Amino acid sequence: MPFTRGPRSGGAVRRQRGFAGTADRLRFLGSFWLFGAAVVSGLRAETPPLLAAAFAQWTEGRNDLAFTQQTRFLTDDGQVKQERLERYDPSLPDSQRWRLLEVDGQPATDAQRKKWETKKNGKPRKNVVKSPSEYLDLENAKEVDDSPKSARFQIGLKSEVARLLAIDKIDVDVTIDKTSGGIAHVTAGLREPMRVLLGLANITDLAIDVRLELPEDGSGQNAGEVQSGSTASITLSKFGSPMEYNWSDFKRVSSFPRAGPAD
Repeated sequence: MPFTRGPRSGGAVRRQRGFAGTADRLRFLGSFWLFGAAVVSGLRAETPPLLAAAFAQWTEGRNDLAFTQQTRFLTDDGQVKQERLERYDPSLPDSQRWRLLEVDGQPATDAQRKKWETKKNGKPRKNVVKSPSEYLDLENAKEVDDSPKSARFQIGLKSEVARLLAIDKIDVDVTIDKTSGGIAHVTAGLREPMRVLLGLANITDLAIDVRLELPEDGSGQNAGEVQSGSTASITLSKFGSPMEYNWSDFKRVSSFPRAGPAD
């Protein structure tokens, strides 16, 4: 994504490259709050039992996500100047995991797909699916609502995440279904705009609204699948250039086996 304007010093280029790697993780901001990795060994005894059990239930299934991503580059007044629709599926080999679907509302041409997918899939795969205990302060979660059917917890981010995010400006709520013991609903939002990465980026909007399937017949076959209509989005400005990411069509998948050590 072309964010440079004019010549840069070597130090500035290094900062931009470092930021680009972190920006990849920002795209998955919604996912690392909800979609934990395949283990919960980091959960401590202080974590509310209902919450700990719900995250443990989640991690018993497939441990990665496929999704559709809409990437929109905006003008300063909010008009769309460029738009892409992309599909990410980590169950596929690295050379196929990203697909370009549309450019500016039209089906991508063969030439556009080849150029974009070759570049995108040539980058190392990011290991963005991590244990929720690495980000969420589960042991200090607050129960803010309780009923015979469900309990809702407000969860903060760990202080270590403060290097990237102003954690006091983000609200994360997780609703647990008491009958199944599973995570039923996750929402997250931004109380006010926040600067990240030493002011190089400014996040102006964040919205996550994800509902999960709960077991109905005791088999648990579809438990944890993301319901249709679940969405996540973030609007931010990098180096003064505003952009927006929207995610939808989530599907839990098993990651394609890696040939070598994980990232």
